[in-house]
Amino acid sequence: VSSITPGPNNALLWASGAMFGLRRTLPHVLGTALGLGAMALAVAAGIGALVAAFPVVGIVMKVVGSVYLVYLAVQIARAGSMDCADVARPLGLLQAAAFQAINPKAWIFALGAITTFRPADLPIVTGSLLVAATMAVVAAWAAGGGAISRLVRTPRTRRAVSLALAVLVAGTVALVWL
Repeated sequence: VSSITPGPNNALLWASGAMFGLRRTLPHVLGTALGLGAMALAVAAGIGALVAAFPVVGIVMKVVGSVYLVYLAVQIARAGSMDCADVARPLGLLQAAAFQAINPKAWIFALGAITTFRPADLPIVTGSLLVAATMAVVAAWAAGGGAISRLVRTPRTRRAVSLALAVLVAGTVALVWL
């Protein structure tokens, strides 16, 4: 569910797909997928146990993450009718992978996915790899952005899409606390 709910990755991928098309956004898609997969493996390797051992770390992550998501939503809303000329290029593979380290929803997603969905009947490494691969499925948002790029040609429609994405990102704050 977290893979398809709005959040920083999905909003950025959708916006990049809309502004640059799916082909130019593919490095961003792959970087996001690799970053999420690496994060899931890091959680499986022990970061998840650290957070479980010190619940205050999880609370701090939620608070900081919530503030960041609200900030990101405001930035998306303020972007309004951003045009391709405003942004030179989409995120690259390494930039998108590195973005995961500061993406609070990705951390919450990785912690929750590894601790909840790793199959108990599989060896830990195999189950963790399966969860990491599942988390890496993010291309649909970029494809969705690419598909709407033809519909989002006027400043008014770009503004409407920016506002809709901002509301969706802000709405994910509630999901962080559920």
